[in-house]
Amino acid sequence: MKTFVRETVSGWRAAYVAAVIAAACGAQVTHDGRYYLAALVLTLPSGVGMIAGVYVAYGLVEQLVTFVQPGMSPDHVNSWVFALTAPINVALLAAAAIGNLALLRLFSDEMRARRRSGRAPRPSGSSGQ
Repeated sequence: MKTFVRETVSGWRAAYVAAVIAAACGAQVTHDGRYYLAALVLTLPSGVGMIAGVYVAYGLVEQLVTFVQPGMSPDHVNSWVFALTAPINVALLAAAAIGNLALLRLFSDEMRARRRSGRAPRPSGSSGQ
């Protein structure tokens, strides 16, 4: 697994992951929706699943904070939730970017194998018969 990640994230791919992480960090620091949107667009299609992960992580962290400190004021709860979910959001966006690179690599390996074997890729609407 470590070799797959190392081979998948190198060169321009590392720059892609760094750009996603930069946009995610910018979103967390500025709370500007444009950074979130940029990070989401950069991580499509894996970013769609990441959105669900962000909402689940936010809910779990909020429940954890209110469970640990039941008498805490809402302002303190919000600051703790933000402090705990910010690194989770960045990690989820980075994971979505690496997931996109893995999908790209698997797709390109499949296309290379088809070319070597002489099989042309089937059109998406054909049934193979």
